[in-house]
Amino acid sequence: MEFKHVSVLLQETVDGLNVKPDGIYVDGTLGGGGHSYEVCTRLGAKGSIIGIDQDEAAIEAASIRLKDFGEKVTIVRSNYCDMKSRLHELGIDKVDGSCWIWAYHLIS
Repeated sequence: MEFKHVSVLLQETVDGLNVKPDGIYVDGTLGGGGHSYEVCTRLGAKGSIIGIDQDEAAIEAASIRLKDFGEKVTIVRSNYCDMKSRLHELGIDKVDGSCWIWAYHLIS
């Protein structure tokens, strides 16, 4: 199946995060990286986002989409249910916001 991704409620979700330029954010269902991309556009030099997804095709698509943001982005292949332990492995005990919604699996 060809990977296609449409970000659901993009502006509403990211606006609701009230992104701080130096904040740490988690996208628990990275998908094609649409929400993460928008968050990254609002981050400053010290801000970061961790994208979590278990779908290899999604990770590949998001990696391409987010490559220009460099070290601001960390992608983890896992399930959002394991978010706390994955963040702990990265040395992160607290985040400034998170989102996880992905329609691809709902409509495909």
